[in-house]
Amino acid sequence: MISPASTSLFKNPSLLRLYLLLIPGSLIVSAAMGYDSSLMNGIQGVDRWQNYFNHPQGSLLGIMNAILPLGAVFGTIPAAWLSDHHGRRWAMAVGDVIVILSTVIQTARINTPMYMASRFLIGLGITIASSSAPMLAAELAHPESRTTLTSMYNTLWYLGATWTTYGTYRINSEWSWRLPTALQALPAIINLVGLWFLPESPRWLVGQDRHDEARAILIKYHANGDQDSAFVAAEFEEIRTALQLELAVSRSWKELVETKANRHRTFLVICCAFFPQWSGNGLVIWNMVVAMTGANLVNRVGRRPLFVVATSCMLAGMIAWTITGSVFARTKSEATGAGILTCVIFFASSYNICWNPLAVAYPVEILPFNIRAKGIALLMGSIKGASFFNQFVNPIGLKNLGWKYYIVYCVWLCIVLITVFFMFLETKNRSLEEISQVFEKYSESPSEKKLETTDIECIEHQRKEKE
Repeated sequence: MISPASTSLFKNPSLLRLYLLLIPGSLIVSAAMGYDSSLMNGIQGVDRWQNYFNHPQGSLLGIMNAILPLGAVFGTIPAAWLSDHHGRRWAMAVGDVIVILSTVIQTARINTPMYMASRFLIGLGITIASSSAPMLAAELAHPESRTTLTSMYNTLWYLGATWTTYGTYRINSEWSWRLPTALQALPAIINLVGLWFLPESPRWLVGQDRHDEARAILIKYHANGDQDSAFVAAEFEEIRTALQLELAVSRSWKELVETKANRHRTFLVICCAFFPQWSGNGLVIWNMVVAMTGANLVNRVGRRPLFVVATSCMLAGMIAWTITGSVFARTKSEATGAGILTCVIFFASSYNICWNPLAVAYPVEILPFNIRAKGIALLMGSIKGASFFNQFVNPIGLKNLGWKYYIVYCVWLCIVLITVFFMFLETKNRSLEEISQVFEKYSESPSEKKLETTDIECIEHQRKEKE
């Protein structure tokens, strides 16, 4: 893909406008996930909530916490179906409506079963919305800024997680927990409004044979309205050619494992779901600043170097954390306690600079169009499934094993590092369609033909022949 002379947002105001619209129209969904996922941790410390639900504990409290990620797992299949058949925007809208209606139920005067049912539905709705949100951002973005944009998507999780119950615990009424509960609907409402100002994915439109609409979107945003843009001509032809090949094969769920290339992709998607969730991220609180830094590093250093170096640092940090934890358990030394804090900060920073931005961005770009919706739905469902597991296992492990529980994560991180080094492929400086070529050498299917990179001169030659 030949890039235009300049992709400066100031020289292309239409592209700047698109990216600003993507904040409420797509990226805010990640903040909604952060808010929803962190809400229970916040309101459990509110006395009015405890009194209203008769101080739940044990398995009941565990189910009340875990029911949201369980609903998210069940949202996987409808998320993929809606996105494939009705488009990215409509899928997100359906998810938003489910979240809004469920929030109304959860905020009202309810009993425990209604509360749990509403949390289940919120999990289902947020998965439907969050499965399409990063895809829409990636498929609308200019190729040169796509990775930065999609990497920033997951980092905004913290934007939502930071504000749960902020200030409301001081309210001397049931609104101390009802208000933060009601605010779950706010990101969904903002997203629902923002969607109407965003265009549909041009790749989805091409898949529906709505070529003129797709071309018009690319011209408007990637070429600032230039009808004769050679770059857009090449970009559109590449999308059309790639989708023609990809859509010639089945679009069923079995396509995720139908070929060796797709099995490789699906394996990496599952890795991106479980590796960060089961590598110790549930043991500490992360920070948004380092995650944003990682989002901006992705295009500069590449995916593989970032994965390998960051995971190596996470392993080193976890080993140091385990050692200092064992010393502190024996000595209760204040200096050792400070050493543990240093290890935690180092580990958290290493995680955030890589796995937070790339856990979603990498799967979005390695999946071809025909399985992208299903693959991302699988990713989101798997993330919540891993989170569901964490919420039960981590407290038990820490309570029964203490510092020895960290040894499990040291072993796990060794497995993660080996897998990353041998299985994760570099995708730097490639369009979504060109990335498919990286995986084609693993393909055993004759239907998965290698896509030739579109060339501007070839496009111009074809035009002259038609004239």
